[in-house]
Order: sequence, then structure tokens, then C-alpha cells
Amino acid sequence: MLTFLNPALLFALAGLVVPIAIHLVNRQRAVPLRFSSIRFITRTTLRQKSRRSLTDLLLLLLRLAFLAAVLTALAGPQWELKSEGLKADDETAETVIFLVDASSSLSGWGGWEETVQVFRTRLSELPGDTAAGLVVFGKDVLEEVAPTRNRSLVENTLLTTYPEQRAGAPAAGLKRASELLGSIPGPRIVVLSDFQLSTWQSDLLPDIDPDIRIEFVKVGDFERANFSILSVDSFASRAGGTRVIARVKNDSSEAAEISVGLQVGRVQLEEVASFSPGQIQPVAFSVPEGNGSVGRVFLPEDTYVEDNEYRVWVGPSSPINVGLVIPLEAEPEKLNEAEFVSKALSVEIPGGGNHYFAQLFDATVDIGGLIGGMDALYLAGSVSYLSEEQMGDLQRFLEEGGVVFVSPGNMAAKQFRKLSDQGLSALTYVGRTKSAVERGVPYHVGWINPDSNLGKLFDEEAAVDLYQMGIYSYIRLRAGEGTDVLLRSEDGDPLFARERIGKGTLLTTAWPWGGRSSDLPLRFSFLPLLRESLAEAIAEKEGTKRLHCGDLLSLADLPEGASPSDSEYYTLTLEPNVFVLNNKPYEVNVSRAESLSQRVVLSDLRAQLFEDEKTVSMAETDSALGSTTRSLWPFFVLAAVLFYLMETVLSGYKDSRSSDEIHA
Repeated sequence: MLTFLNPALLFALAGLVVPIAIHLVNRQRAVPLRFSSIRFITRTTLRQKSRRSLTDLLLLLLRLAFLAAVLTALAGPQWELKSEGLKADDETAETVIFLVDASSSLSGWGGWEETVQVFRTRLSELPGDTAAGLVVFGKDVLEEVAPTRNRSLVENTLLTTYPEQRAGAPAAGLKRASELLGSIPGPRIVVLSDFQLSTWQSDLLPDIDPDIRIEFVKVGDFERANFSILSVDSFASRAGGTRVIARVKNDSSEAAEISVGLQVGRVQLEEVASFSPGQIQPVAFSVPEGNGSVGRVFLPEDTYVEDNEYRVWVGPSSPINVGLVIPLEAEPEKLNEAEFVSKALSVEIPGGGNHYFAQLFDATVDIGGLIGGMDALYLAGSVSYLSEEQMGDLQRFLEEGGVVFVSPGNMAAKQFRKLSDQGLSALTYVGRTKSAVERGVPYHVGWINPDSNLGKLFDEEAAVDLYQMGIYSYIRLRAGEGTDVLLRSEDGDPLFARERIGKGTLLTTAWPWGGRSSDLPLRFSFLPLLRESLAEAIAEKEGTKRLHCGDLLSLADLPEGASPSDSEYYTLTLEPNVFVLNNKPYEVNVSRAESLSQRVVLSDLRAQLFEDEKTVSMAETDSALGSTTRSLWPFFVLAAVLFYLMETVLSGYKDSRSSDEIHA
């Protein structure tokens, strides 16, 4: 039976009567011409042409046929064939494996209901001597039945299975279905899935044996309207409490107004938002202090309920651990610098998202033992006293993502030489400036890098305090390649620099950040300057660790000796929830990739699964029970091209003939 994807376009065929009407109305009429003299014109008798109702009939028909072919191709013609079940060729027995997608998206858009209905119909259509098997997959193979003639076993296995809350991974299902078929004659795989783009567009899909026939059966209606919570972020509010922002998407072709809710402990908040078609917009909530640490953002129930809820951590974030390392015996005056830094870090800023925990160590500390426990190290003049083993551990600390803050001590020349020899710094020691007493006036900051975080933090008004800071003496440095200078003196010398080492950051100041070297600790700019300098460590600690349902915890997340497969930890990520492990909060939610309402192109999928696409069944089942379709639009496009070429040739012939008659 002939059907069309866009039948409304066929009404445009009615416009083809317009050229016919124009030809009928158009008549050749005599046009009188006036001459001043006609004595040189010879009298003759005009021959009468027979009256025609249509002129250039063949040319007109070709043009109409071209337009009709184009319009029909745009309407999406397809030939729908009645399925004869999964019967193989008469001479070959057939074994069928039903490969059923049970990922999270199948629980929405009517997908699972249609899957069960189509499966039962197709199973009942099989001939009695045909063996049938079943493979149900989600993130892994969930259920399987080897090929058998026991139809009740196959049917009941699917009827007792439901979509899980995890993203789909069809590679495992395809591989297992192929294994179950083995070398059985007449193998066929029938795939029932919504063929969601985010699930099936993967380079991990296995190659299918060309002897296996495969049929794709699409289920679910992605045209149904759906609202989804894409993500939720929480952070401390400057006004106190916590700010929660949810990104919500209207995945439909119509505007709508919905209610977005947030529940934290006993507090429940609600915001009403209006959405345009396809719009994504944030919805914000303010949570008062002391109202719990686990939140749930939710939407009204719609066609896919799994993305209508998002679990979020709204409690306090874990602290930034900073180790203060000073040479207690060689330079005990560094205690003064460590005290100022420690107090600055311990101050709680209203609305601040993180707090710091500072711990004091001597320069003989085992730096390797601090890796994993410390987020940042503040080395107050300590580099000069570190051993080769400690320098190697310091390099490893940086390469694995740590932040190291270095200030000069009494042996500054040795400090920068050791950093250079270790390959950690491109800064070169030039010398030490005169003291402010010898010079008569202190030194000042003369430039802030406008492209850095400090340049954004210290705007024109805020930078005044930093420019007025007095530095009593500093180390003159020369910046090398790869060094980002953040602050310069009035003479252009680097005062504060940043260098990237592996995943970590090395921060170097040209003067100690204590009260004896400058008046910085007494200024308002001290806290933001110090904390912004440790922004890399804060960025790693802000928020929470986010996982999808079914993800395994990494070994780094677990206590020593524990395994991600241990039931105690494996079950933590099976369903949406929020939990705290080793003082670190975790959010577990259904993957938002399952909310994507787009299908993969099945012809591309066939080409990916088969090296020789000719071995694949060209029948593509849309979703109806027992019907297959073949697209006919390529044939109409070909016909349109032929009509166009014929019309072009005929028009050229007619024009040349008319020209010859005129010359004659």
C-alpha cells in the first residue's frame, strides 16, 4: 500500500492546473503595426493555421511531470508491505533472537508498552518449528533465553522484566545475541528499541556476522511533549543559606507553563516558570540555613518520569586542606608568616562556598605522605631545605593536581635554582632589592594582569587598596617561557607568577606574605588575594562528585582495601540518591542522555554493524505491528531529473528551430 510521510504536500499538485489554464487563455492575436508608407510592401495572402487548444503540448507535459515528481518526492512516498512474520526462506530453517532494549528511556514515550505489544505479536507469528531466543539489555545484559521452541518461557521472561534506571549499552546485547546464535542456520536478530541517538551512536558497537539477518523495529513516540531537569547546582548564597539553580528544558513544540519544586528536609519551595518550545532556562531557589543537606528538585509527571526528578547535595562542602611548611629550625621567623596565612584561611566569609583547614608542618615533612590528603601546600621559604626525595614528591604532588604556593626565604637564590633544576619553574633569580629603610620609601604594585582571575577580582575600585600596599623588600626575578605574571612592581619586576605543572599549579611570590615583609596582612585585599591564589584547589573541591545510576565508584573514592564491586559500595549508585563517603558528597541521578528525543539514522547504524551493507535486510519496521516499509522518494527524484533533462533538450531544439524559421 502506498503511503506518504507528508501527505499535506500532495495538495500542491492542484497547482499544476495553473500552467494549463494559462496555455488555454493565451491566444495568438494580431497586433497592428503602423508604417508611414506601404508602397514598397508586396501584397500577399496569409495562410490560416488550424486552431489549437494547447500549444507545445509535449513541452508542457514534461514541465508538469517534473513539478509533479518533485512534489511527490517531498511528500515522502513509501510502500508499506504486510509482514509475513519472521519466516525465513522456504528451504532454510530460521532461528530468531529478540534483542530488547530496556534502558531508562524505554520507560518513557510509551516505549515499553509498545515493546511488549510488538514482541508478543511477532512471537506469535513465528512458525511452530522456529526456535526463538531473547536478550534484554540495559547497561549490561539483564535477561537472556537461549533459542528454544518453548514460547511461554521466552514470553514470560520479557513480561517479568522492566526498564532499569541506567543508560543503555547495546554493544553488550548485540554481542550476546550473536553468541547465542552461533553457527545455527538461518540466524535472525530482531531489535526492539527506541534507537535513541545518545545510546546507539557509538563506536563501541560490534561487527555483526554477515550471515545474520537483522531487523530494526522502532518503538516509542518521541513526538510526545516532555519536560526534563538537565542539571542542578547548589552553592552558598551571599545573603546566607544556599542557592539552588535547576536547568529545565521544554522538549516539545508548544509553549507551556509548569511548576518546579524543591524539597530540602521539611522545607518545600515552588517556582512557576513559562517555557517557549525547546527552551532551556534556569529556575532558582533560596534555601534557608539549617534545613538539611539533601535536596530533591522535581517536575510534574509527564511522558518520561525519570528526568522529572534530580537529587542534589545542598549541605556544606568539604574543606580545602592546606599544609603550611616552614623551616622551623633554620628560619623560625617564618612562624610569623604562617600565622598570618593560617588566620586568613580560617576566616569564614559570609556566603563563602568553602572553608579551609590549615595544618603546620616542618620542612622535614614527608611530602609524599601528604599527596591525597592535602589540596595545597604553602612553602614559606622551605624549598631551599628540601631533599632530593622531597623535591621529587613535590613534583609528583603538582603533576597529580595539587597547588603549591612558594614564598622566598633567606636562601632565595638556592630556592629558585632547585626549582629550575627540578624542571618546576622557569623563573630566574636576579637579586634582592634594597630595603625600604635604605631606599626611603616602600615598593608598590604597579600592574595587575587584566586577563587573570586577579584582574577580574580587583576592579578599578578594589585595586586601589592593592596598589597602596607597601612592600619593604622583594626578590627580583626574570620570567621565562610559560610563566604567567599576575602582579608586577612599579619598575616592571614580576611580583607574583603562576606556572602550570602537569595537572597542578605552582604559585610564586617575590616577597613573603607576612607582616615583616609588607603591610599586606593588614589590608582588605589580603584575604581575596590569598584565597583567589588557591582558586585551583577550590575549583577541585567545589560542588560534589556526580555519578550516573550504575556507575562504579573509583578506587580513589574508597577506603584502602575496598573494591567498587563490594555490595556495600555497588548498591550506592544503583538508584538516584545522595550520600557522603569519606567526607565527600556524591550525587547519583539517571543519565540525562536518556532524555534526548532523537533517533539514530538506521541506515548509518546498518553500515556500522555490517561491513557489507547488502547483507542486511532493507526492511525497516517503523513501529506498527507487523508492517514494513520501503522509501520510494529516490525513484521520484530520479524521474524528476529525467523529466528536467528531456525538457531542456526539447526546449533547445524548439528555440533553434524558431531561429531558423526567422532567418528563412
